[in-house]
Amino acid sequence: MKLSSLFQKTLIGQIVLFAFIAASMALASAYSLRWYLTGEYTSKGSAIAKSVAGSQANFSEADSDAQAILQTIVDEFVEVNGVAYVVVVDAEGNPIAHTFEAEVPNQFLALGTIPPQDSGPGLNRFTHSPNFEDSDGDVVVNYRRGSEFGYAIDIVRPIPGGDGKVHVGMDQALMIAQIRAAVRFQLLIMALLFGVSVLATYVMVNRISRPLSQLTDYAQRLANRDFSASVDIRSQDEIGLLACTMENMAADTQQFIQQLESTLKELQQTQAQLVQSAKMSSLGQLVAGMAHEINNPVNFIAGNIRYARRYAESLLELLQLHDRHSQPYAPEITDKIDDIDLDFIAEDFPKAIASMQVGAERIKDIVHSLRNFSRLDEAELKAVNIHDGLDSTLLVLSSRLGKTQGLCAITIEKHYGQLPKIECLAGQLNQAFMNIIGNAIDALAEKRSQLNPDSPPTLTLSTRCLDNAIEIAIADNGIGMAEDLQQRIFDPFFTTKPVGEGSGLGLSISYQIVVQRHGGQIQCGSTPGAGSRFVITLPVTAAKPDLTPPLIPDGSVAVPFS
Repeated sequence: MKLSSLFQKTLIGQIVLFAFIAASMALASAYSLRWYLTGEYTSKGSAIAKSVAGSQANFSEADSDAQAILQTIVDEFVEVNGVAYVVVVDAEGNPIAHTFEAEVPNQFLALGTIPPQDSGPGLNRFTHSPNFEDSDGDVVVNYRRGSEFGYAIDIVRPIPGGDGKVHVGMDQALMIAQIRAAVRFQLLIMALLFGVSVLATYVMVNRISRPLSQLTDYAQRLANRDFSASVDIRSQDEIGLLACTMENMAADTQQFIQQLESTLKELQQTQAQLVQSAKMSSLGQLVAGMAHEINNPVNFIAGNIRYARRYAESLLELLQLHDRHSQPYAPEITDKIDDIDLDFIAEDFPKAIASMQVGAERIKDIVHSLRNFSRLDEAELKAVNIHDGLDSTLLVLSSRLGKTQGLCAITIEKHYGQLPKIECLAGQLNQAFMNIIGNAIDALAEKRSQLNPDSPPTLTLSTRCLDNAIEIAIADNGIGMAEDLQQRIFDPFFTTKPVGEGSGLGLSISYQIVVQRHGGQIQCGSTPGAGSRFVITLPVTAAKPDLTPPLIPDGSVAVPFS
């Protein structure tokens, strides 16, 4: 089972704290117990020494059994727990009675002249225990060490009357063993308490860390914008309140993000529309300006060609009359007639004038188409002929339709029906036609490069009249597109063209023009490898157009060009 990080840190802190407390208490307990037991042992030894000294004082020197009785008393006291030895010496320091099984150790011989070993003031602090009683004030306490008894606390009490001294040795090893046993028991109790504390801490930390872990996971999922996540914490404490607050914040954040995304999408669409509208407005102004500038000299040329033709015909008739009535000519004139081939000029000059007139009429038609495409003077609904708009669009795109290097020309097929004039924003519809036909030309690029005479690239424009509406169909036999791409084709900035070649705005704006601003419909059928057919349906009488930036619906059926 994996422990939580919080529990691990808490456990480490507990271990350090309990180790410090256990060490401190063990040292304090050992010191206290030594202080207490030393006083108790010393008091007990002092009492034994006092009893033995009193017994010795009651014997007279003439009593022959005194030494045997004293030995019996000493032997009885050695059975007392903690007593290491009892030695009674006379005034000269000679042993009278003792508890050693063998002879008296050398260090107890002549005790009156040999100082005790390891004596020092360090023992005094332990003899201050309240358990130590020295009412007479004549007890001497020192440490003594020997191979027969180890370490002992040597309590010396004089025998009343100055007849000698009584030495009682208390076993210091036993005292230390008792101290160690007490410390071990204390450490065992603390270990049990530590175990209980760890278990309680685990339960407590687990109750805290589990909801905190859930909150952390919930926060990470929210950071990854997974607002479908939830946290199942319903407690009434601070963590439950925090979880409830986070859920409320997540809901508010999700709503705010959705509003921001919607606003950003609208701004992007509006920006795209403004950019595209600015481009088309600039194009319309350019086309209108060029048409206006070309129109004046073309009208001048077209208006004067008929006079030039009439003058030319009159001059040719005059030459013919002069030729009939002025023969023969001078040699210089005859040579000049031969040099300029006067007969050819007389025959070809009327043809040249006729060709110039045809060219002028063609230029006038082009100018008319350009002005019809731009329609800068028609910013409101106006009844127009849709065929003029389609033809004008084809004229503007004629440079892309014709034969170019490596690409064959696109065949244009027109199947126009009898249509009434419809009320529309002609300039904007021409823009929509231009976007759709331009995408169709791009879709035909691959077929144009193959130069297959059996399946030439073809662009077909068809129109027909419906009930209170007209239908415009723009079809190509290009590459087509898959169904999944058709679902996104009207999304702003979506394009199937390589990066840098398509803005993804053409069909989006065309949708807005047809559907939002004219109340029409757009349908498309496309088959990969067979081409696409784009159908526009427009009402004959349009309602007031919606000029506000529209939103592009998701999942619209689209064409494969943008």
